[in-house]
Amino acid sequence: MLRTTGVILLVAALAATAIMVVWWGAADIGHAVWRALPSLPAALLVHAVQLALSGTGWWLIMAPPRPASPIVIRGRWVREAVNTLLPLGGLSGGVAATRFLAKEAGFSMAYATITTTADLTCEIVAQAPYLVATLAVAALLAPGQVTPGRAALALTPVVLAAVAFVIAQRAGGLRLVERATERLGFGDALAGLHDGMMALHARPAQIGGAIGVHFLSWSLGGAEVWVVLHAIGVQVGPWQAYAIEGVGMAARSMGFALPVGLAAQEAGFVLGAGLFGIAPQDAIALSMLKRVRELLVAVSGGAVWQWSLWRR
Repeated sequence: MLRTTGVILLVAALAATAIMVVWWGAADIGHAVWRALPSLPAALLVHAVQLALSGTGWWLIMAPPRPASPIVIRGRWVREAVNTLLPLGGLSGGVAATRFLAKEAGFSMAYATITTTADLTCEIVAQAPYLVATLAVAALLAPGQVTPGRAALALTPVVLAAVAFVIAQRAGGLRLVERATERLGFGDALAGLHDGMMALHARPAQIGGAIGVHFLSWSLGGAEVWVVLHAIGVQVGPWQAYAIEGVGMAARSMGFALPVGLAAQEAGFVLGAGLFGIAPQDAIALSMLKRVRELLVAVSGGAVWQWSLWRR
């Protein structure tokens, strides 16, 4: 049932994206993407820094002695890659990253699961203030375009997700995972999940540091937008690029049910770029270039994951 729903959502998202491309001119969008291709190495570099920061945020919440940070960064790379390559897998990226960390860092599956869950929570929590900041910048730069109601609508999915994650953990949701694992015949492989998570929650300095690093990682996305738009030939300032990225990510968050945010991200960039008079064709070209970058990161990260499995 879930797989069927996922396929339906994927087909619908692809169709919606295709309609947008045709509506605003496939040829014009194609030409804009072609002009943007020279910016791909710079976009990859910006995202590599974001990945390194995200991996560092994950590393910060681990209790000493911590593994070498490059191992954790590669695990974060694997998580993103699997989520992109297997968009119908739901939490497949988190599962892959957990297994990767257990293998490469020598963690138990229970502790690897705890840190992966906590890192995902910190990343979602950090996204809320990031979106607030980007929407505030958009409201300042384009007065009257970003109303409080629209901002609240964009923030609602992220805030609800963050609150739900924290409440579920505090209320003992991981105990249900422990019991389910036992009933499925895996013994005590994930024993101690709840207690381990509560011990991590008792270290607010580490959690706060991780959230701060994730906030910085989210914020760097505007640099990628600035680089790509300049390659297309659209002159925007750094703060405008920051706002455009934020609106795009807010839309992608609202379309969380769609595989890899297909159609939602494109629509978000059209709206964000439109605040500053940028043509829809250039906005969709920006999104398409980011999709190419995502695919390259995903394929290389998937290779890292497969190499880890083969070595072991």
